[in-house]
Amino acid sequence: MVICIIALPVLAILGLFSLRYRTLAWEAFHCLFRTMAFKPCNTGLDQRIKSKFTTKLMWSPPIARGFYKYFEILSWIFVILLFLSLAFSGYGLYNYIKYGNCSGPDSSAFCIFNPTGVHTQETCSVFGVQGVINTTNVKIEGYPAIGSGDLGILHEYGCYSCPYTREVEPVVRTLLENYPGLKFVYHDVPLEIHNLSVEAGEAAICAGEQGEFWRYHDLIFDREGDLENGSFVAFANALDLNISEFNKCLSSNETFSEIEKSRAEATEVGIYGTPTFIFDDKSLVGPQSYKSLKNLVT
Repeated sequence: MVICIIALPVLAILGLFSLRYRTLAWEAFHCLFRTMAFKPCNTGLDQRIKSKFTTKLMWSPPIARGFYKYFEILSWIFVILLFLSLAFSGYGLYNYIKYGNCSGPDSSAFCIFNPTGVHTQETCSVFGVQGVINTTNVKIEGYPAIGSGDLGILHEYGCYSCPYTREVEPVVRTLLENYPGLKFVYHDVPLEIHNLSVEAGEAAICAGEQGEFWRYHDLIFDREGDLENGSFVAFANALDLNISEFNKCLSSNETFSEIEKSRAEATEVGIYGTPTFIFDDKSLVGPQSYKSLKNLVT
């Protein structure tokens, strides 16, 4: 019965293309059904599979004998692995749908930058994986910057709704406090898989038009819980911005064009995930530790 559990899904898939496998899949289902009903399996499929694999291993008699002797134990091991694989695949799919990342909200993975809006398996990339990034295409003009630049320029490509960009924000702030000679340039790369990511980027631009980009930037990352439509005006009120001008800016096509320009330039650089940090010709992808960012800029 145990081997029938493994054989059934495999044979069912193969049965889509061959009558022979459809017959075997039916045997596996019949065997499994009878066993679950506490009746003996009378198809002989399990014994045929056992004999077939044992024959294949006859090039090494000791291995063949061991396989034949411990066939039931090995079958249970494969069944357990099958169900574990299905469970982890289901968990990854759930995280992918909800968080845009197979690893979940508290993992050390990163958010995939996908300007086409089409989800790909790259969403599940592991923290620290390096992409082909062309640092010569990095631009400064038109992006908010802070710091003198005596120690060099650190660029961050982030998304306001990306949990991993948010995770690394305190590390970035500590680094800038300890190295005031750094110039820090923030490139907003809103990801379509994240709620209100574009709107958050537009709001930060509008706050910047009133000279409050960095304070607004910090408020977005300091928020508790998910962003909501009303959050952006609330943040503007907290900074005593001109709300009329702020709302006018939000509805402007030029503001959205700036977002699109930022994403296009990120594509030219080769950014494939947020957050991404670039210093000189070096880059790091994913939420970094303080030590990693310090080593990048020193």
